Parts: sequence; structure tokens; C-alpha cells
Amino acid sequence: MLAMHPSMDMVLGFSIIYFLLVVYLRSRCWKDPTSKFFQTQPAHIPTYSAHRIQQSLQYADSLNTSRPSQGRRRQPPELCVGVPSVQRDGISYLKPTLGSLQHGLSEDERAGLHFVVLLAHLDQKEHQDFGQPWLQSMADGLPSYADDAGRLHLAQIMQHNQTHGTKSKFDYSIVMEECTKTGAPYILMVEDDVVFLDGWRHRTMDALDDAAAKSRETKGAGFLYLRLFYYEGLLGWNAQSWPRYLGASLATAASVLCVLLLTRRLVPTARLHLTRSALLLITLVFTPLLILLFFAAGANCVLPRPAGVHLMPENACCGQGLVFPRATVTEKLLPYFRANIWSEVPTDSFVEAYADQTGGLRWALTPVVMQHIGGKSSHGAARSRDSYVYGDLTLTPPSVIWNFAFEGNEARALGEEKERLVEGSR
Repeated sequence: MLAMHPSMDMVLGFSIIYFLLVVYLRSRCWKDPTSKFFQTQPAHIPTYSAHRIQQSLQYADSLNTSRPSQGRRRQPPELCVGVPSVQRDGISYLKPTLGSLQHGLSEDERAGLHFVVLLAHLDQKEHQDFGQPWLQSMADGLPSYADDAGRLHLAQIMQHNQTHGTKSKFDYSIVMEECTKTGAPYILMVEDDVVFLDGWRHRTMDALDDAAAKSRETKGAGFLYLRLFYYEGLLGWNAQSWPRYLGASLATAASVLCVLLLTRRLVPTARLHLTRSALLLITLVFTPLLILLFFAAGANCVLPRPAGVHLMPENACCGQGLVFPRATVTEKLLPYFRANIWSEVPTDSFVEAYADQTGGLRWALTPVVMQHIGGKSSHGAARSRDSYVYGDLTLTPPSVIWNFAFEGNEARALGEEKERLVEGSR
């Protein structure tokens, strides 16, 4: 039997290893939307979201017959949660949004929160949740345009002009202003088509402490916001950074060649295997193939963001959940909103533009504590025909904003996390 050429042995061995790496990455990177191994349908199954929605709806329905113990509200609250809400065509996500924010809170935790909900219609009866017992129970403040003559006049003009971007920012500013009146040091602005995980409050408050400390270390001042949700699809390999990727790839190949040459020189027995043809094969074929596989696996998979609070000044989307320091809102954001009241730029882009202009610090919490579940936009358009239907709700379809890691949460693990916190605080 003829012996195989050493180079053929090497190619065969590398092919086996490469195949095993591909199998491994297919099993590990299927939830990364920036990966070539991404599996669209399985990744969009709302495993945890469906469970949390069910909990939220059951909790809200229980308020139709009995009001929860209100306890004594803390003054000022530690956090004001603001939710502008617009009626979509035949559907509302407000109920699971508020339900997930409040289900699972202890009486003391609830006492430290203040909820402001704006049904953003001239006639609030147009919103299907108007007057619902669960809304009356869960909202601490239910402002309307009619509360202020100036607001009412502006809202009438905006509705007549049908400028969605302008009015959505106006609604956002109203809720922020109402939250500032509570004296809460932080204001969480939430879109009305999201769901929060069980235990979101303690993670958020811890993250705010961390963001404040890191901001003092970084700039000696405050920060613009803490992001509680982002879309991983924008956090992949950036086409604009190709020179950096090319440089790193060439440096990797050069390093491999240097190590091989050094090994060949210092270990005489290695020369039998590290022939010139083997060096060329490893450096010019094997190493590039491994580099290509690294990039194909996706940035979120091979270089996952570490848990905690980190800066995210770009490629972040969208405005589903942002926490602002009260001082930032009163001194900077509200004046900026008022000065550009007729701008038609969408709210999230408007805030990002302000951050770019001022250099405000934009922090993000990993892992995220909320999911975007809306399958219909707030200005009436269905986002896709492939929406996932859960009960009476149409959830977000595969083509739009979704955090894939969120669905990996487990109810039991989150419950155990809360129990450990309670035991530790005793």
C-alpha cells in the first residue's frame, strides 16, 4: 500500500478539523443574525416572550376584579416609567407591556416606581384600552392633551398635518415632562409594544449605578442614557472597518508564519514535518480558511458582548427602552425637543442625533431586559405578513427588530436569581 504524501496527510487532518468546527459553529451561532449559520425561523420563536406575555396578561386580567395592594408610594420614586401609547389598527400591546413591568414586583419595589401612561389621542376613547380597570390600576398618572391648552392646540395641529415623526416626539416630550414632575432621579421611556423579563427592575437599577460610576470615571459628569434593548443585527462586522479587519487578518497570518519558522529553527525534529510546502500550505491556505470561518460565524457569536454596562455610541437600535437621568431630561433633552418641535425626524434618530452633536455618553446593558414584540407599527402599517400570532397579539415578524438572546431566558433561573437577591438583602 502506497504511503500518503505528508502534505496530503496534513490536508486530510485539517479537513476533518475544519468540518468539525463548521458543525460546532452551526450549533452555536444559529441565533446570531450576522452569522452565515443564522437560522431565521428557529431564532424567531418567542420561547421566553410567549411565557412572559401569558404571565403579564393573566396579571392584568386579575386587576379587573381586584386591585393590588397599593402600599405607600415612595416620594420621590426611584424611577419613573413613561409610556406613550397609540392605538394600532385593531390591536394594542399596552396590556402586556405594563403587565410585564409590574408582574413579579414586591410591594416595596412597586412603591419605588411611578408609571405615567399617555394615550396619545385627542379623544382618548379612540384607544381601545381607555377606561380599562387594569390600566387604572397600573398607571399612577394618565395625562391627556386637554390638561394643558397649549399642548392641546399643538396636538390638534399635528394631527391635522398627519406628521407621525413630529407628533411622536411631542408625545415623548409630554411623558418625559410628566415624569420630571415626580422628582424621580431616573426616567425610563418605554415604547408600548415590548415585554420585560421577570427581574428587570433590580438589573436596571444596578446597571444605572454602574453607568453613573463609569460616567464619572470617563467624563467626570453624567450620561445621556442607558439602553435596555438593542438589535444584534446592527452589531456585526462593519463594512467601514474592512481595513482594520484586513490588517488583523494579515497580522494573524504573519504571526502564524513566524511561530512556525521559530519552531522549525528551535526544534530540529519539527523540520521533518514543517517543510517549505507545509509552511506555505498552513500560512496561505489553512490560516485564511480559518479566518474566513471566524468572520462567517458572526461577530455576536465569536466576540459576544460581556455582561454588564458598556458604551454603545453607534450601530444601536432602537428606542424601545431608554433610561435618562432626570437632570439630562430637564436641562438638555426637553429644551432640545421644544426647540425642534416641528422636526419630522423619528424620536430614536432624534435622540441619537443629539448625542452625536453633544458627545453624550450612551450606555447599554447586556444582556437586555426587554423584547420588542410589536407586529404592527404605531402609524398603522403591518411590518410583515409573516408575523407570529400569540393569542390576540401579532408579534414582531422575522424581518424586523428582535433581540435573539432574550429568548434564551429561563423563567426558573430568573426566579432563582430574585430569590438570591431577597435572601442577600435580609
